[in-house]
Amino acid sequence: MVRNHKGGGNRQPKEFYERPLTPEEAQFATDNINIVWWYLDSRGLDRNEWFDVVIFRYMLSVKRYLNLPELRQHRFVNIACKAMQSAIGGEYAKRDRRPVEVSLSDPVRPGCDLTYEMILAAPEGA
Repeated sequence: MVRNHKGGGNRQPKEFYERPLTPEEAQFATDNINIVWWYLDSRGLDRNEWFDVVIFRYMLSVKRYLNLPELRQHRFVNIACKAMQSAIGGEYAKRDRRPVEVSLSDPVRPGCDLTYEMILAAPEGA
């Protein structure tokens, strides 16, 4: 185990995160998959859109819960939901960093008559 140098928690070796689930972990994940559905539904998130975002963090929470005894003082549902919340936050942050597609005929600002096309077509220095 490696101490997280950025102020919280313990980080496992890279191999821990990359290895497949053990049979015990896979069974535990299967037995508790309803937590994923409940979480998505309770947040009002479309299951088809968000399942891939949260499932990997959910599976990681299974690994951590079954292998880090200090986590057993908490309910698994709390560990899993916190992990999925983090995954969703990361996805929203990633989406915010994506370039925004605009049309040349779109106004530069809402309620403005100036379009991107006008800016591009304006003579230099205008």
